[in-house]
Amino acid sequence: MSRRGERHLGPALRQLGPLTVLGCAFVLGGAAGSLLAGLIAGEAAQNLERFLRDYLTAAQAGEVQAELWPMVWEQGRFLLGTAVLGVTALGVAGIPVLFLARGFLFSFSVAALCRIFGPAGVASAFFLFGLPAFLWAPALFLAGSQCLEGAYALLRRTLGDSRTPLPQGSPYWGRLALCGLALFLCVVLEYMAVPVLLKAAAQFVL
Repeated sequence: MSRRGERHLGPALRQLGPLTVLGCAFVLGGAAGSLLAGLIAGEAAQNLERFLRDYLTAAQAGEVQAELWPMVWEQGRFLLGTAVLGVTALGVAGIPVLFLARGFLFSFSVAALCRIFGPAGVASAFFLFGLPAFLWAPALFLAGSQCLEGAYALLRRTLGDSRTPLPQGSPYWGRLALCGLALFLCVVLEYMAVPVLLKAAAQFVL
């Protein structure tokens, strides 16, 4: 391999570490969410089914209106938490925990629909949660990977390795701002598509 190829491959290989950690945390949280959703039964399952049917019925009739800023907060809180933890040594543990929580919430929502509505719930979950995930997940994981690297550098400094370079410079914050902007645009697109997504999901379970 040429030296030029090695220069391009090196940073990519280093990125696999943080992405692997965050991916494993997200999957672990997803497994826990699926397990908890699978335990829903009896009266709790009936109440959840009644709530979801009423909600989707109202959405199909056009009575449900999405609100942009609550949606921005719902997605942005994880990016904000990741950014804050990225400038502390605690982020080495805290950022994976955030991704574990994100995976749990995502998986629980999907699994609950599938648990209550069976095969029809799979299609509904795809429209309500799967399609938006294609938008927010890349921005969140890219930001999380960078912030986890920053937190790890700070941890090494805290442990006495003063030669460890800190990545939190202008390029760091510039990339983080781009991830935030991308996430915001994703939320705006999701907000615009909510009526269509809700109606599509309702068609499968009502």
